[in-house]
Amino acid sequence: MRPGSIRQARVEAGLSLAQVASGEVSRTAIFLAETGKTRPTLPTIQLIAARTGKPIEYFLAPDDLAGVALQIDVQRFRDLAITERYDELLAEADKAMAAAATPVDRAYAGFFFAQAQLYRMNPYAAFPQLTKARAAFEDAGDHWMVVECMDLEATGLHLLDDRRALPVAEAALDACRRLRPTNRSLEARILGRLGSIHVAQHRWPKAVEFYSMAVEVAGELKDLSRVGKMYNDLSIAYEHLGDLHRSRAYAQKAITIHELLHDRLAVARAENNLGLVFMRQGDLEEAREHLTRSLDICNEVGVEIGKSHVLHSLAELDLAGGDPDGARRRATEALMLAEHAHEPASIADAREILGEAAEAQGRREFADTEYGTAIAVLRRAKLADRLVTCHVKYARLLERRSDTEGAFEQMKLAMAAARPDLAAPAEKKPAQVETA
Repeated sequence: MRPGSIRQARVEAGLSLAQVASGEVSRTAIFLAETGKTRPTLPTIQLIAARTGKPIEYFLAPDDLAGVALQIDVQRFRDLAITERYDELLAEADKAMAAAATPVDRAYAGFFFAQAQLYRMNPYAAFPQLTKARAAFEDAGDHWMVVECMDLEATGLHLLDDRRALPVAEAALDACRRLRPTNRSLEARILGRLGSIHVAQHRWPKAVEFYSMAVEVAGELKDLSRVGKMYNDLSIAYEHLGDLHRSRAYAQKAITIHELLHDRLAVARAENNLGLVFMRQGDLEEAREHLTRSLDICNEVGVEIGKSHVLHSLAELDLAGGDPDGARRRATEALMLAEHAHEPASIADAREILGEAAEAQGRREFADTEYGTAIAVLRRAKLADRLVTCHVKYARLLERRSDTEGAFEQMKLAMAAARPDLAAPAEKKPAQVETA
């Protein structure tokens, strides 16, 4: 063992001896291993690694590292990822992939290369390396890293609003819970991912359920960054459930934590959510202050994918404030970003706002066209929950026009999208009789 590594990992994770032991071994066994009075068994090392979120090689002395055939500095990559130095991580992982001497070396380098690409909102560059890394880890029997790859794959699919994100994340959670020893840090991350996916699919009660579980696990690990992200996402879920008091409280907690950790992108997301809450409460001036701050951070950091969501929010604010032309400009910019990133849900959101802006300006044909395009995009992407919401929004627009028949038709389409089993069967055409 590398002297002092167990205590260092435990202190960095903010855990007590009992929390590391977690009932699977005795507290005394952890203490003796930490103080160097006994040589821990491999299962004990695996347990300590799982509880502290460190890789096994972190605890091994340099001579022992040669025994696991790793020629690259995995801990260096992990440190770069933890401190969010993703440009350095991308460059070093790229070099390591080219120089890797073994498949496992190449798999680790590819994994961190993909992680850096995902942080930079570039999932298409991440997927090929994740596929190769997962296959190599499966061949090596490294079940932990297989689950890590599954989690990153779900992350990339979620960024693209791909409906496969949910089953991949569910499979990752199931595989994670079968790991022995358990890995609570990874479990918290996957639970949070599932919450985010349910938010994107407008399944608010399920989102609250998964985020609540994730907060419980992350709080136990004293993972402030993850807790902050969960608070942010709980804010979104509660806002859509109509509980604005809880939504506002969680958004403010998220901002406090992320500012403490100097996580600018996370602050931008939380500011956007807080702005939406103020808008729902009718405080448009306060909403604009928070949304503008969110947009400023996006421009400062140079992020495009997250920026489209903030532009959607500002466009909604313009509509609420009686400025349809401003909403149209914001939505058009958001649409360009969403199309460039191939985000069908965001493309549909922008089209809906453009439809509402056109309706407010009395351009009904344009409004109908925009909503029709949004519906077509969501149908092609097979985003059923978002499709239901879009049909309902369009029905409300038609109802405001006193087009009761059109509104009723949209509600029927919403029901058919939500419950295909209840949709009326297609009428059979009568068989044609052959004539001599």
